[in-house]
Amino acid sequence: MRGSLIARAFVALSALSVTLGITQAQPVQLAFWDFNDNDTTVDAGVNGGTVALVGGTTATFATGSPLDSATTNRGYNTTNYPAQNTGNLTAGIVFNTPTTGYMNITVQFDVRWSNTSSKYLRFQYTYDGVNWNNGPQLVAPGGDQWWSGQNLANPNGNFRYYVSFYADTSADNNPNFAFRILTEFGPSGQYEAARSASSYGTTGTLRYDLVEVRGEVVPEPASMLALGVGLAGLVGLRRRARK
Repeated sequence: MRGSLIARAFVALSALSVTLGITQAQPVQLAFWDFNDNDTTVDAGVNGGTVALVGGTTATFATGSPLDSATTNRGYNTTNYPAQNTGNLTAGIVFNTPTTGYMNITVQFDVRWSNTSSKYLRFQYTYDGVNWNNGPQLVAPGGDQWWSGQNLANPNGNFRYYVSFYADTSADNNPNFAFRILTEFGPSGQYEAARSASSYGTTGTLRYDLVEVRGEVVPEPASMLALGVGLAGLVGLRRRARK
């Protein structure tokens, strides 16, 4: 009888550990902007965030991503970028998105290039809010086109641009985490236009929409410790029952 009770307890604790692991591994939306209310206030997410423009850029609102099926579909349309041969990697948009309480962070967004906007963009990120690290470079698929128009599915099964910080412990549980997207010189050593037949211009636009940050819940030490103690105790009981 005792052995049967111990066996049942093992099954229960094992099921609990599996459930706990599955629950913690489910991605949670930390911050989300769809700009459909014509402002930069974060629209959803448990942690929230803020948006800022850098390098002299300005912005208005215009038709949003084709991925957004909302009746009122808006995107954040940035412009007033640096003059040719100036301000490399200084102008663009910043999203401050704390990841407090979460790990294995991912970032997704859609972006539209106008014909005369910079073909090359650089995704950068920071762990301390001061020092920025270079991430991937985005290359325009053409002029007057959204990134999602290429139909390149990301690991989450949609067509937004995707950056993963999976297993990057510096990005985990970080109140200072932020990322930004800046215009960058092309291989020619200057800004190049998104449309090959156009010339780069300061009034070219870069439009952002469906910006989302996700993460998984950081395991609570107390819960994991209690689970470990319970399993260890059952192991001891089972060994004694065999003697």
